[in-house]
Amino acid sequence: MADGEARPAISVVIASWSGEVALQRCLESVLPQTNGAEVIVISRDILNAAVLNDDRFRNVRFVRTSADADVFQLRSLGVRETRGVSIALIEDHSVVCPGWFQALVGAQVAGLMICGGPIDNDPESNAYDWALYFAEYVRFMPPMQKGEAAILSGANILYDRAALWSCRSIWESCFYETDVNSVLVKAGHKLHMLPNALVTSRLRMRFTDAMRHLFHGGIHFGNFRTSQCHSFRKWLWVFVSPALPVVMLMRIVTLTGARCPDRLFQLIRALPYLLLLLCAWSLGEATGYLRNIRRQDVPTQALKDRHADRN
Repeated sequence: MADGEARPAISVVIASWSGEVALQRCLESVLPQTNGAEVIVISRDILNAAVLNDDRFRNVRFVRTSADADVFQLRSLGVRETRGVSIALIEDHSVVCPGWFQALVGAQVAGLMICGGPIDNDPESNAYDWALYFAEYVRFMPPMQKGEAAILSGANILYDRAALWSCRSIWESCFYETDVNSVLVKAGHKLHMLPNALVTSRLRMRFTDAMRHLFHGGIHFGNFRTSQCHSFRKWLWVFVSPALPVVMLMRIVTLTGARCPDRLFQLIRALPYLLLLLCAWSLGEATGYLRNIRRQDVPTQALKDRHADRN
């Protein structure tokens, strides 16, 4: 960015990995609201020239990266490309609802440093699509209360630039919102929920890809959780991990019943797929616990060996 050049108020980063149709639908919802804000699409696909040359998207900056980049790497690259005072992250399988961008602007004016919105599901989803939604986004199912929040999704979130750059080493290669938000909360920042900053997801993944994605997500979360607790609790998480699918399913049932009870029918339809997806996450989480314990045991054993050699 050139010296003296004014920064855009908000940069919108769209992690694109769901294909051209999804991306066009996402952009068609975003651009009428953004009023010239910086919009950056980070794609792991070679986009068709028709998309790149579409006059409707002339103000969008398209950045392509390696075909094997995952969504967390796409986010990281996108954030590094931004110039905005605040940075919004969404994904291309989502359509932003009316008032989404205005809600972000209002939050920025109010001085909120980290805020996000709910994530709804496309009503035309089939049973498997609902299972994906329940596994990924049930904690962000609307309606949600305005105010401080315990958790926000990286698929619909806004950060103050200075806050993000204060922990750049955490997200520079892969942007996991659990890691970033944890560091920022420990630094004294608060997470805020904006009920009007709503997006509707139309998440579509092949079953094998979804199982792999959730397994690796579970590994990262298990490693993240055990990196912040003592050895006893680490082993405790390992021992209780076989019960995680049941615990997670009960949480999903409870949240759905409390927020949107009419969707319990969709939950029942999705149950066979959902249980398999939850098992993939739980297996990954247990793997993350064990890997973290093993990594920490290696230096301990090395110290013991060196002590034995001295004696």
